[in-house]
Amino acid sequence: MDKTDLVKGQTVLLELDGECVIGKVLHLGSDRSFVRLQNVRDFQSNQPILGNQDYYNSEIRTVKIIEQSEPPATNDDDQQQQQNGVSASSSAVSSSEAVAKIYLEDIQTIFDRIDSHTFIHQTDMKYHDAIKYLKTQKLLALAVEGAEGGRCAENPSLLSIATPDRIFIFDIMWMSVTKDLKAILANPRVRRVIHNGRLAEDVLKHRFGAPLGRCFDTLVAHIATTKNYDYQSEMSVEKCLAKYLNLPGNFFDPNITFADRPLTEPQRKAAAKNVAFLLTLQDYFVHEVMLEPFYASCNRYGTSLSSHADAIHTVIQLNKGRNEDLHDIERFELNVGGEEELGE
Repeated sequence: MDKTDLVKGQTVLLELDGECVIGKVLHLGSDRSFVRLQNVRDFQSNQPILGNQDYYNSEIRTVKIIEQSEPPATNDDDQQQQQNGVSASSSAVSSSEAVAKIYLEDIQTIFDRIDSHTFIHQTDMKYHDAIKYLKTQKLLALAVEGAEGGRCAENPSLLSIATPDRIFIFDIMWMSVTKDLKAILANPRVRRVIHNGRLAEDVLKHRFGAPLGRCFDTLVAHIATTKNYDYQSEMSVEKCLAKYLNLPGNFFDPNITFADRPLTEPQRKAAAKNVAFLLTLQDYFVHEVMLEPFYASCNRYGTSLSSHADAIHTVIQLNKGRNEDLHDIERFELNVGGEEELGE
């Protein structure tokens, strides 16, 4: 097993059996059979683990390199890898698959939002402050806990709303969906992000009289860009985050439910987790997948002069009095999967 990818100073995410940890590589065993980490935190709870920790090959499922140390790249490919974020694989202390578009500072920022979420179960001053803030926002992520079964769900429980800066958990089992929340959910000037929104919309519309306005559905984005229809097993938000943002598969606790009251802190944090990464996921779909051909076209046009080493080319082109490079811009189409990708 090749274990040459890990070096001292890298920040790595280790997926173990039943838990995930994040820390900085302090030492590698002489036979590379274990890795010692410092500044270790539990990735699920974001709680620090005191002292340096040793993790052995036998207990490590995957390694994801989140942040590189500073050794110089040896060639252009290595430089590109360092810029893009670097790697993960099923081998214990080597890696080969990039942690796509989510870096250490992004992860920590999202964790801070999860830890500092605002839980609201009544229309008190905290509620009114939240509504006042949400009315100023133009981009929201939404999730409804207990929406399984749609309008026939036994216990619709929580409405979670995330902005780029904050997360709010509204206990709709106790306080229902207020008039203020209905207005925010339906506001046509607000862009909303949701995953598998048909269940949430069915619950909100028919149980609470709160239809949703236009939403970007990340499940629809997955299907539209891969043409991978699985009618028996819809891709959960957890699987979607694992596929596109390369979060570990055991980051979410499948055993947490939201029907009991009062809710515990782990339950509230679990609800916050379910909505916390949706805006990042939408950004990835839009800018790294759907608009990839458009950005490629922008790059071709933007470098149409600078790509020529000889300055005379620029002089000639600019002296023509017309921008001929505009004619080379291709008609833009969203990057969605073709028929050949069916069944992947």
